[in-house]
Amino acid sequence: MIETQGLTKTYGAVHALSDLTLSIEAGEVFGLLGPNGSGKTTTIRLLLGLLRPTAGRASVAGFDCWSQSLDVRHRVSYLPGELRMFGGLRGIDLLRYLSDLRGGVALERAVAIARMMGLDLRRRARTYSTGMKQKLALAQAFADPVDILILDEPTSALDPSAREEVLGLVKEARGGGQTVIFSGHVLSEVEQVADRVAIMRRGYLMHVEDMHQRRRDLRLLLVRFEGGPPDELPEDMGLSLRERNGDVLLLEHRGPAVPLLAWLATQAVVDLAIGTEDLRNLYDRYHGPQAEADAREEAEVGG
Repeated sequence: MIETQGLTKTYGAVHALSDLTLSIEAGEVFGLLGPNGSGKTTTIRLLLGLLRPTAGRASVAGFDCWSQSLDVRHRVSYLPGELRMFGGLRGIDLLRYLSDLRGGVALERAVAIARMMGLDLRRRARTYSTGMKQKLALAQAFADPVDILILDEPTSALDPSAREEVLGLVKEARGGGQTVIFSGHVLSEVEQVADRVAIMRRGYLMHVEDMHQRRRDLRLLLVRFEGGPPDELPEDMGLSLRERNGDVLLLEHRGPAVPLLAWLATQAVVDLAIGTEDLRNLYDRYHGPQAEADAREEAEVGG
């Protein structure tokens, strides 16, 4: 449904996005993670044809995002990170205006979603709080009869109950066959709904993780072996060393549990703890304190 090849955007010496290559399948919820300046919003604007790439290309539903941007936008509903509204219009009038841009077919559903979120559509937009404006825009985005939703920080101004409603709408959209790009900062929210997650850093795609496989296959083992650890780990079964502190090893395992347990039964294990890893641990590999320290060291060496 969405594909990029070497997608790059520069502003003079500033590389906002560098050599992005990825593909997003139809009916997939794809999470974009990274702090401000990591390239998430630049990626979205390139996909919508709002920016011209410096190099590379992007396509949505087979249409080139720059040369066929109108065809792309016919198929996409976009919630921007920064909202602008006609303040003099009532909420209902804004929904009617936006729905009319797509033939008026989405109005009834947009009104239903807005009311589900507790929004008073009789009030003028200038009297809405930031969170209320967010709810109005979300109602229209989820109501639009499109194949693709691109949501840039969709829960940033919402209260906890509204956030849960938005996550439910994302799941409902996926169930209806829509493709969703969910760009966010709240890792627990992205973790709940995403099929895959991309972690970006300073304009580069650092890692893409299949969340279904991660939930199913990834384990962390904290192990202490009698007489010290074995000379070699069975890497063929997906076992690898992440950290070592004296005789205690932190191991990462990806794969079926039965072979792992059979191997552990042959070892002189003194202490063992098996757990799982949430998205925060993965994110911190690229944006945690150690990652920042490594980046500073690389910059100093390069300088």
